[in-house]
Amino acid sequence: MNDSREIIGRSAELVFVDFSDVHVPAKIDTGAYRSAIHATDIRVDEDGTLHFRILGDHPVCQEAAFEASTKNYKKVDIANSFGDHEDRYEVKLRVRIKDTEFVTAFTLADRKKKIYPILLGRKALKKRYIVDIDQTGVDRIALKERFKINLPEDEEISDIDE
Repeated sequence: MNDSREIIGRSAELVFVDFSDVHVPAKIDTGAYRSAIHATDIRVDEDGTLHFRILGDHPVCQEAAFEASTKNYKKVDIANSFGDHEDRYEVKLRVRIKDTEFVTAFTLADRKKKIYPILLGRKALKKRYIVDIDQTGVDRIALKERFKINLPEDEEISDIDE
């Protein structure tokens, strides 16, 4: 079998092709079905257009923040691992990871307390990438130091399963 999918690690850098050339760190989560992106100022105007700001107040990559609007969106019900449900807007954005460019759906979420402003789920990864958990495209410790992110203890720092 000739598998042409690219190999990515447990994190990767993503570029929003239509908005910026800035590489934004993304966490790869094969346990999540959908992808999510940090967004603020989310509103729907009277003609049904959804307006939002991507990365605006996130501690990482604020320089890549951009405003967007679309009439092509839907509301989806998101259930987290604790069984809690939340309604979110889902939009499609053109992105590039490594050499692969594609359009994929993201739910708009508040991720300012997460190190990674983007979470990539199975829908975005399927038929495009193979995930090798021994690799990483972004060093989360370096991210925390660079952007002075003070979040609770990081499980990956101690790595007890060496």
